[in-house]
Amino acid sequence: MNSELVNSLIAVGVLAVLSLVLYRPSVQSSIGYRATVVPLANIMDVGFIMMSPIIVALIGYDAPWFMLGLCLLAIANGLAIAYNIRHYEPLIGTKDRVNSIAAVAKWALFAASMVNIAYYAQLMMTLVLSPIGIYTENRVTVTAVVILLGLAVVGYRWGLGSLNRVGDRTTAFNISAVFAVLAAFVAYNIQEAVGGRFELTAYDPPVDAQTFRQLLGFFAIVQGFEASRYLGTRFSADVRISTMRRAQYIATVAFVTLLASTLLLYSQVRPEADATAVFRISDQVSPFLPWLILVAAIGSQLSAIVNASVSRSDLLIEATHESIPRKYTFPILLVPAAMIVVFTNVTAAVAVASRVFAAYFLLQALLAGWLAARNRSWLPVAGFSTIGVVMAIIMVFGISI
Repeated sequence: MNSELVNSLIAVGVLAVLSLVLYRPSVQSSIGYRATVVPLANIMDVGFIMMSPIIVALIGYDAPWFMLGLCLLAIANGLAIAYNIRHYEPLIGTKDRVNSIAAVAKWALFAASMVNIAYYAQLMMTLVLSPIGIYTENRVTVTAVVILLGLAVVGYRWGLGSLNRVGDRTTAFNISAVFAVLAAFVAYNIQEAVGGRFELTAYDPPVDAQTFRQLLGFFAIVQGFEASRYLGTRFSADVRISTMRRAQYIATVAFVTLLASTLLLYSQVRPEADATAVFRISDQVSPFLPWLILVAAIGSQLSAIVNASVSRSDLLIEATHESIPRKYTFPILLVPAAMIVVFTNVTAAVAVASRVFAAYFLLQALLAGWLAARNRSWLPVAGFSTIGVVMAIIMVFGISI
C-alpha cells in the first residue's frame, strides 16, 4: 500500500470518526460543546491551512515558533475579553462612562467584520477555483462579489436565518475536515522520517523590517474567540470564559502542529508564496487532500460568512438602538464587503482585517484596563496596557505580502 493511499485513508478515517462523535445527539445538545464550537469554528477555519506555507516562505523554519507567539498573543487578548465578560457586562445599559468605549468597540468590530467577510469570500473562491485549474485573481474577485451581493439580496428579501441554521449543522463536519487534513500532514512527516527521507534543505530567508510588518498582517487568522463575548443570551459568563479558553487551546495546538508539519513539504516543493501554495504541497501528501480542503473551504467559509452577517446584523441593530430595520442591515454590511473584495486580494484582505481587528482588541484592552484600574488591580492594568500597545503596533504597522 503506497503512502498516498495510506494518507488518504487516514484523512477519511479521522473525518469519519470525528464527524460521528461530534454529531452524536448527546454532544450536539451539550452546553460545553455548543459554547465551545462557536469560537472554535470562528478561529479555526481553513484560512490557517492556506496561510501556513506562506508564513514558512516569509520566515523559514522558525514559522511554528512565530505561530505559537501569534496564538499566545490571541490568548492574552482572550484574557481581556474574559475580564470584560466578567466585569463590563453587568454595566451594559447603565450610564457608566465605560459604555462609550464599548460603543466605539462595537463599530470597530462591525468594520472589522466587513473586511473579514471579504476575506472569507476571497479565501473560499481561491480554494474552490484552484483545484479545478481555473484560478485567477480576477475570477476570485468576480465570483466572491457575486456571492456577497447575492447574500445581500437574500438577506434583504428573506433574511439569513435558515442559511445560518444550516451552517450551524455543518460546523462539526468543517472542524472534522480541518483535523483530517492536519492528520494527513502529520502522517506524511512520520512516513518520511521512518523512511529516512526527512531532510530540510537550507532555507533561511532574511527577516527585515518589511518581513516583520508582513508577519504582523497575519494576526487576523487567530482571531474569532471574541465571539464568546456576544453569546450572553445563550450561556453564562463562566461557561463562555472557560469554553473560549478551551477553543483557543485547541486551535493553538492545531495551528502550531500544522505549521510544523508543512516545513518538510515546503522544503521539498518550494511553492510560490501565494494563495495556491497549500494545494501544491498537499498534493504531495495525497491526491485526496486538495479536494478535502476544497470541501472544508466551501463549508467553513460560507457558514462563516452567513454567521458573521447574522451576528453583525444583531450588532448593528443594537448599536443603532433598533432604528434600522433588520432587512437593511444585510446590504449595509455585505455591499461594502463586496467593494473590499474588488480592491484587495486575499492576502491583502488578511492584513487589512488584522489591522482593523487590532483596533477592536485595542479598545477591548483599554476597556478592561479602565475597569481593572477602578478595582485597583494594578497587575491586570499593566497586562492590559501591554496588550493594547501590541495591538496598536499591529494596527499601525501590519501590511500584506
